[in-house]
Amino acid sequence: MSSLRKRNSTKVARDKPKAKKDEEVRSPLQKNSEYVQQFQHFVPLPLLVTIMICSGFLWVMCFRDVFATGRPIFGEIDVLFQEYIKSGQFFEILSSSDDESGVYLKSYAGGLSAIKSVTTDTNNMGGLFVRKICGAAGLTVHSQKLISVLFQSNDAHWHMGHFNPMLILASLSNMAIVLFLLINMEDLQANGLLIGATICCLILIIEASAMLIYCTPSKSLPTKPRSGNSKHEKTPNSVVSRILTRTITIVSGLMILICGRDLLFPGIVLDIIPYDDIYLEWTGSFIHSPPLGSEESISHSIESSFFLGDKFISQLGALYLVIGCIYKFATAYYIRMGKDMTGEMKCKIIWRVQTLGDALLLLLIRLFASAALTASFDLRWHLMCLAYEMFIMGLYSFM
Repeated sequence: MSSLRKRNSTKVARDKPKAKKDEEVRSPLQKNSEYVQQFQHFVPLPLLVTIMICSGFLWVMCFRDVFATGRPIFGEIDVLFQEYIKSGQFFEILSSSDDESGVYLKSYAGGLSAIKSVTTDTNNMGGLFVRKICGAAGLTVHSQKLISVLFQSNDAHWHMGHFNPMLILASLSNMAIVLFLLINMEDLQANGLLIGATICCLILIIEASAMLIYCTPSKSLPTKPRSGNSKHEKTPNSVVSRILTRTITIVSGLMILICGRDLLFPGIVLDIIPYDDIYLEWTGSFIHSPPLGSEESISHSIESSFFLGDKFISQLGALYLVIGCIYKFATAYYIRMGKDMTGEMKCKIIWRVQTLGDALLLLLIRLFASAALTASFDLRWHLMCLAYEMFIMGLYSFM
């Protein structure tokens, strides 16, 4: 026994230098691979800077439309734009002589305090509703790019292609906004907004090009083989979440129906939607887009040409909402689990931002609920549907 122990000890002593040499040879390679993998985890810096500059500029404009409606912040061009869409009426500062309460300086400044509880012909709460919803939807669209790359989660890896679906959808949404601006370029030019519209188009095109250039093929990690015996086990072609697929189909499908009408056929009443005519009247669609052959066309056909800015901001808000719904539909039908089972992470990148966007829309709709009710337009069903989608999407994205 003693001789056997001596032999084993001498063998271990011989193997120790060899193991140390192997460790010295392998450790630099392992450290280098770990460094490369950690470096590839983050979004490339040039793309990050491009999105920060381009989407950051547009994000500030949308933020202004929500919390300071009607306030020009970008010089003379922005002043002309606010006059074109008639948002200056919602930005006012009252002195003690104008205000009955006697407050020396009371600023509504187009913020949330400008929302009244009663709709009248003078305060135009329907028009304010359109402008704030447009700003909130625009915030969601541009925040989808900014938040995803600036606040990257630990389980979202760039080299695995987790950001590719978001970048492709963001590029397509940018080109859709550019197409919308080009269609309305004649009216914008007539109101002195050619330079501003051209700058926005260039910003969107540069950002879309950068995002498409950096869309790289995904490098999947090896996964464990799956038996496939369980009925509930997901396959590479499975949808990420059936519950969210049904929820998005119902809620976002209705949103696309209404917003698609406001974008492509403004002023047309959909009989399948209850109180749709009241909604169009409250938001001023009958004034800027009176349907042909209707009573509104007789009374508003002449003055509709003076409300092209109202039509522009209404269609822009509808486009933003449609883009947000397309993001959600992509997670429901386009993105699958994949061979590496990373589909859920790709969807979470979109779900997290869309949940925050739904929360902002929910807040604004709730603030306008009493004003809409005085115009015989009930927003309770809108609130319940949007809150349900936000709740389910939040559960899957943050848990």
